Amino acid sequence: MASKAFDVVVAGAGVIGLSIAYTLKGIEPSLRVAVLGDPMNSLMASRAAAGMLAPFGECRESDRFFQFCRESLDKYPGFIQDLVSVSERPIHFSMMGSIMPASSVGEQWEERLRFFREESIPHEVWTVEQARERAPYLAPECGEVIWVGEGQVNNRQMHDALATGSVYRGVQIINQHVTGFHRYSNRIQAAVTDAGEILGKQFVVAAGSWSQQIGKVLEVSMPLRPIKGQMCRVAVEDGRLDYTIHGMNTYIAPWREGNGFVVGSTMEDRGFNEMVEADVIQGLVDRAAKILPCLKEAPLIESWTGLRPAAEDLMPIMGASGRYENLFYSTGHFRNGILQTPHQADYMAACLLGTLKNPITEFSPDRYDL
Repeated sequence: MASKAFDVVVAGAGVIGLSIAYTLKGIEPSLRVAVLGDPMNSLMASRAAAGMLAPFGECRESDRFFQFCRESLDKYPGFIQDLVSVSERPIHFSMMGSIMPASSVGEQWEERLRFFREESIPHEVWTVEQARERAPYLAPECGEVIWVGEGQVNNRQMHDALATGSVYRGVQIINQHVTGFHRYSNRIQAAVTDAGEILGKQFVVAAGSWSQQIGKVLEVSMPLRPIKGQMCRVAVEDGRLDYTIHGMNTYIAPWREGNGFVVGSTMEDRGFNEMVEADVIQGLVDRAAKILPCLKEAPLIESWTGLRPAAEDLMPIMGASGRYENLFYSTGHFRNGILQTPHQADYMAACLLGTLKNPITEFSPDRYDL
């Protein structure tokens, strides 16, 4: 392949990298944008998630991270509507909310409710009778339920739509690993792939857990590690559950449209270990079945492993590099990459276009001297 030149080269073909390219081309159609990356790596992150859009169940304090996640949830309806229109691909998206059974919340019940009240988070407390009416397949032992105004998306459909929509907008997707860079002083001139070099004016590292390996090539030490999550999908007919569930060290996400329920997930600091363990998957199903008994006998459709990119402080790494004047990062999204996708795309597009007014210092690559 002959050398090609672009205005922006994004290393990473998951939802983070593709959404940056997609958004950039929507703002500035004349930009020449390329996305590099082996699409198989996205199976370990973007396509491995359950698609829960859950800033309220995940966060415990109203810090800048929480605010960013909440702002991203607010952007989701418009983001999905635009993406479906451009890509002409279906994406299952729901804002029916999440439920948190008392049997799972335990002693944190009052603390959760206090946080929701203080932050004006849409929520309700369902009595046992209301829970039985609105979610009749829950186990009786679940007790009262907190309903929270969150969302859920089929992340695999969204990933497909982002790839298609990006191509429709003129992004060139090159399914090749980045194996190196050509540099001069503090500027990157080209990314090197097995199929040739890709020249660029600006470069973005958005490769999830593999961003650390790209960092080594650039001679920067990125404190990023993959956190393994094992999960599965089981065959349950539509209509058994309209909500996602935050449960007993597990979650349950209905994918609807005949796609069954996703059950997850473990949190394992085991490097790039991709092994799926049958006993671990069975343990997930067993715990989930204590909340939703119909899962106990549900046929297993598939099981898999995801690798979440976690920085030391569990905050995303987003913004301009302090080492290279034309390098940017959007990685380290850990458990919230799908949730943060639309907001980080806008944020990174503004970084690249020089229009960002309020950089988030907590997310800055400068904190790790990148």
